[in-house]
Amino acid sequence: FSAGDDGNIKKWDAETGIELLTLVGHEKDEYGSGDVMCVRISVDGKKDCSRGDDSTVRLWNGATGTSSQIMRGHIKAVNAVALNADASLVYSGSYDWSIREWDA
Repeated sequence: FSAGDDGNIKKWDAETGIELLTLVGHEKDEYGSGDVMCVRISVDGKKDCSRGDDSTVRLWNGATGTSSQIMRGHIKAVNAVALNADASLVYSGSYDWSIREWDA
């Protein structure tokens, strides 16, 4: 995976370097930053989770790259995400000093 300030996440084949998917969805924040700085992958590879400067956490279908869930509730940029072992829960931390637990 790679991610950057355009709000997109790219999934790559590690052996060939070929781009497999582009996950599009994170938006720019009020300062014009669209940074996606953290992506987590479920153990079974079926779910991907990302956090963005747009104050959202997003859940993605690991096979298709489509957004399956947008989690809103933080009022500042999200700076950390994690999935539990069976990918049924997402945890996020934000610059608003809150930690949240979400159903995935």
